[in-house]
Amino acid sequence: MRTHLLFAAVTLALSSAAVAQTPGKAAPTQPVVQGTKQLDGENAKLGQTFTIGKQSPLNFTLRAAEYSTNRVVIGGNIYYPKADEKLLVLRYTVQNPQKGEVQYYWGDLAFTAVDALDRNHEYVQAVARDGTTDKLEVRLKPAQKIDVVTLIVVPAAGPVPKLIVQRPGDRGAAVLRYDLRGQARPVAAPAADPADTSGSTALARVPAAKGKPVQLKYFDVTFQDAAFTTEPLGGRAPAPGKRYLTATFVVRNGLTRDVQYYWGDFKASLRDADGERVEYNQTMLKASRDEKSSGTLPVGEDVRVRFFWELPEKVAGDRVQLTDESGRTFEFDVSGVK
Repeated sequence: MRTHLLFAAVTLALSSAAVAQTPGKAAPTQPVVQGTKQLDGENAKLGQTFTIGKQSPLNFTLRAAEYSTNRVVIGGNIYYPKADEKLLVLRYTVQNPQKGEVQYYWGDLAFTAVDALDRNHEYVQAVARDGTTDKLEVRLKPAQKIDVVTLIVVPAAGPVPKLIVQRPGDRGAAVLRYDLRGQARPVAAPAADPADTSGSTALARVPAAKGKPVQLKYFDVTFQDAAFTTEPLGGRAPAPGKRYLTATFVVRNGLTRDVQYYWGDFKASLRDADGERVEYNQTMLKASRDEKSSGTLPVGEDVRVRFFWELPEKVAGDRVQLTDESGRTFEFDVSGVK
């Protein structure tokens, strides 16, 4: 009896081993995927204060985020978006929660915007004291706080759903994640695309109004008026059967330092009533004299200039188009000029 029982036990063990070794019968295993775990962090909101960092913590509050096509000056750098770009401007407060002084400069916090196509855009690695153009580098005393501004260049079209803020170099520090949908202030008129009701798309061609300034990279420019004339301009009278359409602008120094100006700072073209484009003749005149205009504009000062284009006598103008190296174009209606 014992012999039979022993034989049965051995047979059962061998059968189990055979089944375990049979191809296709092995127990499934879970694959090991590295690098897919999201970093520890907080789902943050505007106006909330967080302590960010472990080794050298800072208190951080994101006060506002806004889309803009205007220039931002930090120190000696001018940040101005191209026609297919806009700026995501970030305004925040940093406070020292430590018992001793702590340094704060651009490298102490890092900002990454993630657009709707899941592409990352890093910040410009520059910060300023909010309300100034001064580059910021300061030592904060215990409990001292300071308002700061920085920016990220992002695509002109569509929202930026995500913003990530972290303390670089502080190992183990959590990150802050912001959902900016419906939170970022929209692009201001007239640069906002009316087809995007969220206000997060900036136009490449911006309809601009007479008497209201618009920003180019270095200058604030205001369209004053337009007129036809047959008087000589640029030292030359219009050809027989033609006349000049002139457009007068006020050009103001938009920086906090003196700036040089000349015809090459602008690209001024014209669309006529037939839809044809009249290219820039690379001439910028003084507003009331047939003399070329160029020179130095001190801080806060402006100058009146004229651009002109030759047209057939019976052809009216439609739009003056003014741009600079950025490619974003401001269009001024001149269709009513007789």
